[in-house]
Amino acid sequence: MTATERRVLVIVRAGDQSLHPQWLVQPPLQKRNWDLHVSYFGDLRRPYRNRASDITLSFEKGTKAIGTAECLARLGSRIDHYDWFWLPDDDLSADLPTINRFFEIVAQYDLDLAQPALDEGSYVSHEITVRRPHMRLRYTSFVEVMAACFSRKALDLCAPYFAATATSWGPDLLFPKLLGYPERGIAVIDESPVVHTRPVGRGPNMALAAKMGIDPRDELAAFKQRHDVEIRRETWGGVDRNGNYVADLATINRHKARCK
Repeated sequence: MTATERRVLVIVRAGDQSLHPQWLVQPPLQKRNWDLHVSYFGDLRRPYRNRASDITLSFEKGTKAIGTAECLARLGSRIDHYDWFWLPDDDLSADLPTINRFFEIVAQYDLDLAQPALDEGSYVSHEITVRRPHMRLRYTSFVEVMAACFSRKALDLCAPYFAATATSWGPDLLFPKLLGYPERGIAVIDESPVVHTRPVGRGPNMALAAKMGIDPRDELAAFKQRHDVEIRRETWGGVDRNGNYVADLATINRHKARCK
């Protein structure tokens, strides 16, 4: 698959310890079905100098929220060529076949908002993101900003709020509301899990926010009040590994990955 045929653009906010190079290791007979843009927030003048020619790079300082908004503005009309946009953190461990499969499922089920589930050994903030190994996907009312994938429609609706908080706390509560809480438009994808490798709250994003004098809890409270949003992390159903729709929550939740 050539770059012009790829329907997904991945934009990773990457530091010097970013795990995204492992996403690119290409096994035999497996080609990447997505393009990658690296939004670098470190201090090197020439980071990732051995990257492939179709992997682009820009320099944006600041937190993920601030840098992502700036990067999207810089990319401009380039994003018009894609149908989906994945904005993962740089501490997610995954291989290329898993990421390819994630985008295949997102396209197959025509999802507006999605994320890969978190697999064994992950550091987890929200239980709803933990993998159910017997499921292909779960339809939910929430996707975590840490690994959110947006359709073009969802990006148009949600991007104006990416930098609404410097810490990224809050906007992922608003995204489903902007989409109207569609019962089969938002999903956590269990068949293509990733591992979140960094303890919650200990990454560079929180460190930068602290230097700015920002308390994420205060930002979250102000954001919720300003946009009249509540915390909703509901599961409305799912699809099992055989492709069957499952409505019973006890069946959906009977097995879960062991996370930290």
